[in-house]
Amino acid sequence: MKKMMMSAALGLALLGLVAPRQASATPTLSLSDGVTTVQVTDGGVGDLNGTAGTVTFSGAIGNFVVNVSTGVTYPVLGSATSPDMDLNSINVTGGAGGTLTIKFSEIGFSSPLGFTASIGGTVGAGGSLSYNTFLSSTNTLFAQTTALTSQGPFTTPAFSGSASGNAGGVGPFSLTQVVTISLPNAGTATSFNASLAVPEPASLLLLGAGLAGIGVWRRKSVQA
Repeated sequence: MKKMMMSAALGLALLGLVAPRQASATPTLSLSDGVTTVQVTDGGVGDLNGTAGTVTFSGAIGNFVVNVSTGVTYPVLGSATSPDMDLNSINVTGGAGGTLTIKFSEIGFSSPLGFTASIGGTVGAGGSLSYNTFLSSTNTLFAQTTALTSQGPFTTPAFSGSASGNAGGVGPFSLTQVVTISLPNAGTATSFNASLAVPEPASLLLLGAGLAGIGVWRRKSVQA
């Protein structure tokens, strides 16, 4: 009997070694000017922030001589079942202008609800900035399978915006923030802070109460 139990335990242990495992959290930043692309993974080479769930890059990419970008997600912000991502950056051109795409992505989220994406910042003279967010049931970094929100291009010196999006399924899935900056002139700068998150429970309750109120009003109107 003991031999049979030991054999079963050994079999389970070996099965655990070969069975596929849930992908680990890997928040990653990507910056690209179309020629040079830099990717920095949480805790990897080039990450200037030692906090788990936070990735910071600082350096030059092409004509963008100053780039200080930080992406933050769980366990610092939100959780795997309550997505919350924040991406902020300051970017300055040198002797010429150019276009820079900044992405922040994470995997392993689940139980999606409605999402809210917000952004605010400043754009240098002649420049523009666009903000898009994506969800992917492939649960891979930077996948853009399902578009959640799209905002911009913003062109005014100071800007802000907010948009909502929905996606079905329960996960696991990845989320990706994409900010595209165009600064055609030399020596110009842009800065922004962009978030992507599931609305707070209080906001959802207010929305539900509002929808219920509309339903009551419509029924009363029909009866009258």
